[in-house]
Amino acid sequence: MSRVVYDLSRLTTRVLNPTPNGIDWIDRLLADHFLRDRSDQTQSLMFGPAGPRVFAPGLLQNPTDALVRQWDAPPAAPDLLVEALLAPISRGRAATRLDFAPPGRARRIAGAISAYGLKRGANPVAAAPPGAIYLNATHYPLESARHAAWLDARPDIRPVFFIHDLLPVATPDTFWRGEAERHKRRLELLARRGAAALVTSRTVADALAEHMQRLGRQNLPIFQSHPPVAPIFGAPCQPDPRLQGTSYFVTCGTIEPRKNHALLVDVWRRFVAEQGPSAPKLVVVGKRGWNFTQIVEALADPALGGAVIEVAGLSNGGWRALLAGAAALLAPSFAEGYGLPLAEALTAGAPALCSNIAPFQEIGGEAAIYLDPRLPGEWAARIMDFAAPGSAARAEALRRVAARRPVEAEVYLADLDAFLADISRRDENRDD
Repeated sequence: MSRVVYDLSRLTTRVLNPTPNGIDWIDRLLADHFLRDRSDQTQSLMFGPAGPRVFAPGLLQNPTDALVRQWDAPPAAPDLLVEALLAPISRGRAATRLDFAPPGRARRIAGAISAYGLKRGANPVAAAPPGAIYLNATHYPLESARHAAWLDARPDIRPVFFIHDLLPVATPDTFWRGEAERHKRRLELLARRGAAALVTSRTVADALAEHMQRLGRQNLPIFQSHPPVAPIFGAPCQPDPRLQGTSYFVTCGTIEPRKNHALLVDVWRRFVAEQGPSAPKLVVVGKRGWNFTQIVEALADPALGGAVIEVAGLSNGGWRALLAGAAALLAPSFAEGYGLPLAEALTAGAPALCSNIAPFQEIGGEAAIYLDPRLPGEWAARIMDFAAPGSAARAEALRRVAARRPVEAEVYLADLDAFLADISRRDENRDD
């Protein structure tokens, strides 16, 4: 296979984040594969104030080493979270928000600047290996004209972009201002210069192929495969004994309207009003994202009586421990490109109630239970089925989850290598 130029522009800044999102995980997975397993064939690229710069193998340290230490702490439920879950529900009780972001942000910033920001590198127009695959797993900085310029100056380079979804252009009102235009430019670059695209779901593959055709690009090669989750989610983990007898559910994702937290808040208001102190609890895991004010105000409603706990900065280890004792994962999103928390929960052996959108159905198959994200009554009934002591519905869900076979990282990466090798061969034959 051709040499690879792997774009580290985004990953080198992730040391500032206490926990990864889906794009972070894919970037970490692929960076580690190319920078560690294929280090002699991989150059790094970073986009900064001086524009794109490329680095010969070994000149930049692999950022995944630091990220593993930061994100994959040993599985353990933080004491403050356990205390919040054990606290009695009482109408009028103040809402609980916990932030487990580790200290030392200034030190991490200084370390990132030292390790990456001060490195000069070389202009990729001159220094990128002939015929190399340029691999970008994060969308950034594909929207930049300065970045696209080096690809146009090197027509021999084979750009391969990971397209996580097309939601910014399909539903622009659910994203930050300007994101739709930025994503449009990324897709236009892919149509014009891309050698191939990588996606996680059939939903995204179909939408991308259709969008490429509208842009005049026919038959773009697309690698569609469900990615593996971090190994920590497949490792054994016992529920925290302090939480024995405590019924709680979890949801995970950036707090924004598309994730449909509002449905869960409505359901939990009903639970607290009807059941009082015997209501189950809900842990909302995720950072605050776009247009979150109304959702956060609802989470803080005193009528919830402390039954809903908002948690930010939770490591993979903390999330794994939380899943071990949860009655189920709840994922009522209106739209997703994939759904990493769902894949993580099922791999960890946790049951899942999720919206009946196509990407979730791809991930969960027969292992998950699918509900209409517009029907809170349907969700309330299912959740109470799972919360009941000795729940037969939950036992059946656990049986189906146990029969699910998670994606193996070795298989995924081998298939990806084979796809990229085929892209290289196609282009070489066309050049001949």
